[in-house]
Amino acid sequence: MFIQTRAGGEQRIVTSASDLTAASACEFAFLRRVDAKLGRDLAVPLDDDPMLARAARLGDAHEERTLATYLDELGPGTAGEPGGVVEIPRPASMGEADLAAVAAQTVTALRGRAGVVFQATFFDPSQRPATASEPEIGFVGFADFLRLNAVGEYEVEDTKLARRARVTALMQLAAYTEQLERVGIPVADSATLILGDGARSTHRIADIAPVFRSRRRRLHQILRARVGATGADGRRETAAPVAWGNGEITACGWCEVCAPEIERTRDPLLIAGLRRTQRDALLAAGLTTIDEIAQVMPEAVAGTREVPGITTAVLTRITAQAAAQLGASAGSPPPVRVVDAAALASLPKPNPGDLFFDFEGDPLYREAGADTSARWGIDYLFGFVDREERFTALWAHDLDAEKAALMKFLAFVAERRQQFPGMKIYHYAAYERTHLLSIAARHGVGEAAVDALLRDQVLVDLYPIVRRALLVGSRSYSIKKLEPLYMGSELRAEDGVTTAAQSVTEYADATEQLADPSAELQLAGQRRLDAIADYNRYDCVSTLRLRDWLLGIAAEHGVSPAPPFTPDTDQVFEVSRLGAQLAALAESATDTRDRTAAALAGSAIDYHARERKSFWWAHYARLTDPIEEWADTRDVLIVDAERSRVLEDWHLPPRARVERRHLRLSGELAPGSSARAGGDAYVLYDAPAPFLAPRTAPGQRTAHKVRVIARDDAGVTVEELLPRDATPYSTVPVALAPGPPPPEGRQRSAIEEWGATVADALASGAVLTDPVVDLLRRDTPRLIGGGPLVDPASRAALAAAGGDAEARTIGAVVASLRALDRSALAVQGPPGTGKTYLAARVIRKLVEDDGWRIGVVAQSHRVVENVLDGG
Repeated sequence: MFIQTRAGGEQRIVTSASDLTAASACEFAFLRRVDAKLGRDLAVPLDDDPMLARAARLGDAHEERTLATYLDELGPGTAGEPGGVVEIPRPASMGEADLAAVAAQTVTALRGRAGVVFQATFFDPSQRPATASEPEIGFVGFADFLRLNAVGEYEVEDTKLARRARVTALMQLAAYTEQLERVGIPVADSATLILGDGARSTHRIADIAPVFRSRRRRLHQILRARVGATGADGRRETAAPVAWGNGEITACGWCEVCAPEIERTRDPLLIAGLRRTQRDALLAAGLTTIDEIAQVMPEAVAGTREVPGITTAVLTRITAQAAAQLGASAGSPPPVRVVDAAALASLPKPNPGDLFFDFEGDPLYREAGADTSARWGIDYLFGFVDREERFTALWAHDLDAEKAALMKFLAFVAERRQQFPGMKIYHYAAYERTHLLSIAARHGVGEAAVDALLRDQVLVDLYPIVRRALLVGSRSYSIKKLEPLYMGSELRAEDGVTTAAQSVTEYADATEQLADPSAELQLAGQRRLDAIADYNRYDCVSTLRLRDWLLGIAAEHGVSPAPPFTPDTDQVFEVSRLGAQLAALAESATDTRDRTAAALAGSAIDYHARERKSFWWAHYARLTDPIEEWADTRDVLIVDAERSRVLEDWHLPPRARVERRHLRLSGELAPGSSARAGGDAYVLYDAPAPFLAPRTAPGQRTAHKVRVIARDDAGVTVEELLPRDATPYSTVPVALAPGPPPPEGRQRSAIEEWGATVADALASGAVLTDPVVDLLRRDTPRLIGGGPLVDPASRAALAAAGGDAEARTIGAVVASLRALDRSALAVQGPPGTGKTYLAARVIRKLVEDDGWRIGVVAQSHRVVENVLDGG
C-alpha cells in the first residue's frame, strides 16, 4: 500500500494484491505499517527475517526459470505483434503518469496477442469512487505471466515457491483476472499457480472470486477506517494508530509487529501453550493480562472460578502456568515444579548403547529433476552423541548424499542394537521421528528399518514427557529454554550458531562458499560448517543432559524407569519381495519410461501396507504427544468432560456377550472430519487408564475402539464395549481419534497379481499390452489394428450427429474407447469444463449399448457419486 498525491494535493490510497496477502495474514501488522506510511508517530519493527529474505531470492529465481522456459519455447516478442514473450518494464516511479504508461504497454501487448506477457502491469486509479467522507482507493498489480491459450483467451499464471496452493496466492490470481476483464481482454475461466516443485495447480476463477471480493471489501473497510476527512489543504487527516486489543482487527499473535505489543500489554498470549480460542475466552471473562490470570489460580484449583469455554481442569493448568512464569527472575533458571511424576515412568532404563540425536535441515533447498520438476528440502546433518558425549556427524550436501546418510545411520543403529539390546535413541520434539519417516519415503529405502525403530519404541521423544510431568516458568518449552535448568555453566555461546534458522542460513552461505574456486572462500565455508556441527553437537549433549536430569527427578519422586516394551508384532511393515524386485528393475532400466513405470508399480505393490503404517504411527504418536500437537487432525475430537455424559450406563443387551455403554462426547470435530454413524473410532484415556492395557507403555494414553452411533455439530455419540477382564468404570475419555484403516479385501492380491506380470515383462524385455502400464509410461493410446485415435468409420458416425457439439464429444470418446487395444484414454481439462458430465454420459452409453461392466474409481466417495448421479 502506498499514498499517491494527485494534482491539486488530493491523496489516493493505492493497494496491491500483496496487500490482500499481508492483511489476511495479520490485519494488525498490516495496519501498523499503514499508520507509519500515513505519517503517524510510531515505530514498526523491520521485517528482516533472513529465512524470509532467502525465500524471496529463491522465489525470484523460480520466476526467472519459468521465464527462461517460455523464452526457449516462444522466443522474445514485441508489444503489439502476435506471438513471443513480451516483457513489460517496471515503472520509473509509483506516480500516476508512470504507472499509466506501463499499464498501457501491457494492454498493447495483450491486444497484439503476445504469446506470453511477463510482469504485466495493471493500474486501476479508482476501484471505489471517492466521496466527501471516504478516500479514493486504487489498485496496482504486477502479474508474473499472462499466457494466451488455444482459444484466444489469456490465462493468469503466478509463480509461487510453495509446494501447494494457498488461499492468499489464489487471491492474486483472481485480482489479475479481474483486471484483464476491466481492460476488455478475453480471459480464461481458470488460472494457474506454477509451484516451486514445477507442478501446475489450476483453479476455477468462479470458485476463487467470491472469496477474493470478500477479502478486498474487508481490506478497503479497514483502510478507510485509517483515514479521516479531507483538510483545508486537500490532505486527509489520519485516525489514531490502530491499538493492540482492538476487537475489530484480527492479529496473528506471533509476527514481529505483534510480539512487542504482547509483551507491552501483558497479553494472555504470553502464557506457554495458550491457544487463541482460550485467549478469547479469557478476555471475554475479564481476564485480560497474564497477571490477572495468575491471580485467579487459587479459585481455579478450588473449582470456584469458571470461564465459559474452558474446562476447570484446563483453567487450572493455564493459571498455574501463568503463575509459574510470573515467578521467573531475569538471569536465573526458570522455576520448575513436578505436576505429574507418573509421566516420568515413560523414561526407559539407561542403556550403554543409548544415542542422543538431532537433525539439521533446510526446507528451502532445491534440487532440479530430470524434467521441469524439482525436489525440495534436505536434512543436511545427522548428528548424535553417545553416553560418553562422543559426537558423530553425517553430512549430506545433496539428496543422493541424504539417502546415503540415512542408510549409514540405519546400519549403524542396527549394529548397535545387536551389541546393546534395549538401547534407545533420544530426541526432543517430533522433528526427528517425522523426518526419518519422510526421508525413507522420499528415497524408497530403509522404510522397514525406520518402521522397526518406531514399532519397537527405540525413538524416545523427551518433549511430551517434559510437558506432562513438569510445569516450567518459561513462555517456551523449547529445549534451549530448559537448558539453564541442567546445563550449569555450559550454556550456549552467544557468538556462534545459536538458532535453527541461523543454522539454515549459515549452511546455505557455506555451500555457496565451498563451491567457489577461491581457497579463502572455501576455508570460510568450512568454518561455517564447523560452527553448525558444534551447534548440533551441543543440541545432542543437551538432550543427553536433559534425559539424565529427568531421571534424577523421577528417582526423587520414587518413579522407576519403564520396563522393556513389548512391540505390537501385528503392525510389522516390510517391503515385499515383489516391491523390492520392481524397485531394482527401476534402478537398472535404461528407458526412462520403463524406469518410471517400474518405480510407480513398486510403490503400488506396498501401497496398503504403507497406508496402514502411516495410520498406526500417527495413532501411536497421539498416545504420547501433547494434545495440542494433534488436536486439529481430521476425525479428532477433544472431549469437553464437563459437558459430556453417559447416555446409557453399562448394560448387557439381549443375546449380547459383552457389556457396553453409550457415551455422548461433547466437543468440536476438527475441520474436514468424515466420522459418521456406523464407523469405527478410538477413544483415548489419560494414564492411568481405567482398565488394563498390556501394550500401553507407562505414562502413555490408552486407546479403545468404539463404534460411532451419531454425529452432529456439538459432538459425537459412541458405543463402547467393556474391555476384556475389566470392571465397569465411569471415566470419560479425553479425546476421540480416527478408527483403524478399512480392510483391504481383494485389492491387495489383485495389485500383486498385476505387479508380478509387470515385473516378469520388464525382466524379460517382453512388450506388455496393459492399460495401467501405458498410463505409467505415458504412452499414446494403442488401437486395434493401429491407425488414428478416431478411425474413419467412427468419424462417419460422428458426422451423423450433426451440429450437436455435446453429442460429437461424447461420440468421439465412445468411439475411441471401443477402438482401444488394452490401452488407456485420458480426457483432460481444467475444472468446470464438464469432465464429470462427459464421463457419466460415456459410461451410460457403453453400459446400455455395449453391455460393458465399468468400475469407477476416484479420490473420494463423493466424486464417484457425482459421476454416477450425472448419468
